[in-house]
This record gives sequence, structure tokens and C-alpha cells, in this order.
Amino acid sequence: MTIKLLPCALAALGMLAACSPEPKQPAEKKHAANESEIIVPPEANIEANVSNASDEAPGVGVNLAPDELTVVLPNGASRHVSFGTAKADAIRMLAAPLGHPIEQDENQDCGAGPLAYAAFRDGLSLYFEDGKFAGWDLDGRENGKFATGNGIGIGMTRKALEAAAGSIDVGETSIGNEFTAGGVSGLLSALTPEGKVTNLWAGVTCIAR
Repeated sequence: MTIKLLPCALAALGMLAACSPEPKQPAEKKHAANESEIIVPPEANIEANVSNASDEAPGVGVNLAPDELTVVLPNGASRHVSFGTAKADAIRMLAAPLGHPIEQDENQDCGAGPLAYAAFRDGLSLYFEDGKFAGWDLDGRENGKFATGNGIGIGMTRKALEAAAGSIDVGETSIGNEFTAGGVSGLLSALTPEGKVTNLWAGVTCIAR
């Protein structure tokens, strides 16, 4: 017996075919499509974010050197603020561990000529020549907060200074008992072995002689 489909039945079958779902993509293709949507930030952006986070963390310190200051981060990484660094950059980098300068001005009466300076809390001052970081000066207010890589700092005795530096040049000058040790200069309260370091500086500064 031959079955004949009515026109309305044929139309219904056509509608069902049109509404049937399309075959699903294989699982591997779907996974690949999701991976293509992942955005990987440039490496430089990652480093910048880490640096910004480190600047705000407690425990950031500053080390002294004959030709720079080094900002030491809590994770052991360091940033070198070398002589020749632009003034704005040097102040910004030192502001992370020390806070903003308490005074900024220019001294016209320095032996090296006019020098701009930025004074921070705890007795550390930065000097700038022609807009570039050129020297630093540290007085006795810092209470042992800063030191060189070999341990030279305010408050240590001449005996300890000589042990740390290996040898020093010392003598009486117009500003007191002045010494130099490996590119860093300073003053002693006395020339005896018990005399203590009261000031330190390096580079171009405005020491009144």
C-alpha cells in the first residue's frame, strides 16, 4: 500500500528540519577558542606593577655609596639612584622609602657653584647640578638608619671605621676632623680611636669651609 503525505504534513516535516540544532563543535576546538580569548599582559607591565607594589611595602631602606644611593626593597631587589640621574627621578625614587622632601631650594653660595637641593627627614640631603643628581650629605639626625655596603655610618667609632674601610685619610681642616674612606668623606667628633662619625657625604655638595 502506498502512503501519500498530505501537503500540510510535508510542511510540518520541513519546519522540524529547519528547527533541529546544529552539530556541536568537538571539545578540542571549543577549548582552543577559549584559550584565544586569554589576554597576556606585556612583561614590562608586570614588572611595573611589581615595582609599584614594592614601593609601598614597609621595610624599604637606603644604602650609601660614593657615586649613588641605593633603594633596597623588602624582597631584596634594589634600585640604584646614580649620580647623573634627573632631579625629578631621583627625588621620586627616594620618596618611596623616605617620604616627600621636607625642603627644596637652591643654594647660590656653594663652592661648586649654585646647587639645588632636596632635604629629607632623618638628615639626608640630595644635591643637584644642572638638573642632575650630583651628591648627597648626611648629618647626625639619622640615628644609624643609613650606611654604606661595608657598614660605614653615623655614630661608629674611628676604630670601627678603619676596620670597615681598611684605611682612611684623616686630619684637621677648617670644618673639623675630616676623613675620606673609599670615596666617602665625613667628620669625626675626635681624632682618637673612640671619636665618632658625625657627618658623611659624597659627590658634589655644599659643605661650608
